[in-house]
Amino acid sequence: MKPIRLIVSACLTGETVRYDGKNKPSDYVTGQLAKAFELVSVCPEFESNLGVPREAIRLCGAPED
Repeated sequence: MKPIRLIVSACLTGETVRYDGKNKPSDYVTGQLAKAFELVSVCPEFESNLGVPREAIRLCGAPED
């Protein structure tokens, strides 16, 4: 039986893709979740060719808009 795929932020798996040129590895993600799931690491900003490092993206406005 194939494991369930779980999409996780690439910086949480230790990939250096954050806006500040760093990563933010999570022991919970790479330890506990990796035991139960097939992790698929994704960083939409990096994959959109925004580069590393880059200016931080800030969401503004009312959520209902």
